[in-house]
Order: sequence, then structure tokens, then C-alpha cells
Amino acid sequence: MIAETWTRRSLVRSFVRRQYQLRYRQSFAGFAWAIFPPIASLAVATLVFHEVIGVDTGEVPYPIFTLAGLAPWSFFASSVTTGIPSIVAQQTMVTRLAFPRAAIPISTIGVALLDLGITALLFVAFAMLTGAGLPLTALLAPLLLVIEIVFVVGVVLLGSALNVFARDIRLAVPLLVQLWLLLTPVMYPLTEVPADLRSFYLINPMTGLIESFRDVLIEGRLPELNMLLPSVIGAVVVLAIGTSYFAATEKRFADVI
Repeated sequence: MIAETWTRRSLVRSFVRRQYQLRYRQSFAGFAWAIFPPIASLAVATLVFHEVIGVDTGEVPYPIFTLAGLAPWSFFASSVTTGIPSIVAQQTMVTRLAFPRAAIPISTIGVALLDLGITALLFVAFAMLTGAGLPLTALLAPLLLVIEIVFVVGVVLLGSALNVFARDIRLAVPLLVQLWLLLTPVMYPLTEVPADLRSFYLINPMTGLIESFRDVLIEGRLPELNMLLPSVIGAVVVLAIGTSYFAATEKRFADVI
């Protein structure tokens, strides 16, 4: 299924371009809206977690610490919230045209990748303005992104297929994403989590990815294997489950929708 979608990648690109254009059509601020959400989230996190709760990030400025985790998290959250309802949202296309159905949810991930690029530029700007700079290990960030994309594709394919048969999933996604955020060390360091709960946190593939992004982008060191390995295993397992279920149910989408 993935191979078939890859052969029709020009279709995916056209879907991405169309969705991105439609998102900002007749918008006064236009593409600037891609910058507002991460800045707003960073401002709220700084106020609540740093100023009110007093989360300590050591020598790393809190905005830089949080933005290093917020960038990959925003990509994940955006992909999931738009990708899971995507098949049902495009029911006219699904029922009338013949094409790889996986192109629809995967194209939403492409749109989220474009937003991630803007957030990444924002992180670089913050790092330069605060004098933190970027270590040489930042060159490993694309490799971590590949692992995250594998995980995201699996989640989105599984969720979008399930949503065709159980529409409650679409309604539950925003709540689940918010809870997932709170259980992922995006706005606080993993060291703030009680030691007896950290093994539970590592079951979440996003935990190891967020910590690894911070290692290479801020700390200037290689990702810790005990952090990254559960994320790699989780990403592969979720991708296998997601692609298998999507492929097994894809032919029934048009009838159910």
C-alpha cells in the first residue's frame, strides 16, 4: 500500500498544495498563521510552567528548551488532528474516484511538515537571538524526524481507517491529543517526572523522540539509546499495524461512508 502511494506521489503533492492553499484562502494574515500557533503555545507554556509553576530547565533558557520539543510535537499533533478525519472529510472523492486512499491522510502529514519547517526556522531564530546557537549534533535532527514520520504515518493511517467505521474517534481526537501532550515532556523536562513514573513515560514513543530532539538541538550530544530505542520500536510496530489495518479495510470505505 505504501509502495503504491509512493508511485502516485505526484497526487500526494497536489493534495498537499491544494490543502495548504485552501487553508489560507481569504485570510488576512495568510501564511503568517503558521507562525502564530507555536508562538502562542510557547508564550502560554512560559507563563504557566516557567513563571507560575517554576519548572527549572537549568542553564538552557526555557523558551529554547520548550520550542525544541514543541516543534516536533506540533507536527505530530497537527498530523493526527487533521489526518484522522481526512478520509470521511473527503467522502465525495473517496466514493467517486479510483486512487490510493492512503494518499489523503498522508497528504495531511505533508501539510504538517510544511508547518514544521516554519517552526524549525523559528527555533533557529530563537537559538541565534539568545546566543544558544546550534551544536553540530543538530545535523542528526532529520534522522529523528524520519523516525517520527514513521510513527505519525502509522497513527494517522490506523486512526483514519478506524474513523470510517466509528465516527466517535474524530470527536475524541482533540481530547486525546491534549491528554497526550500533558503526558509527554514537551513543556517540562523528563527529570521533573518522579523516577518511578519515567518507565511509564517511555512507553509513549513521543517521549523518547522529544528528549532526543533536545539532546541533538540543545545539549550537543547523541540521543540516549534507552530513550530512543522504545520510540523506534513503537514507530515500527504502529506503522505495521496502521498500514495492515488500512489496507485490509480500504476497499470498504466507499460503501461505509
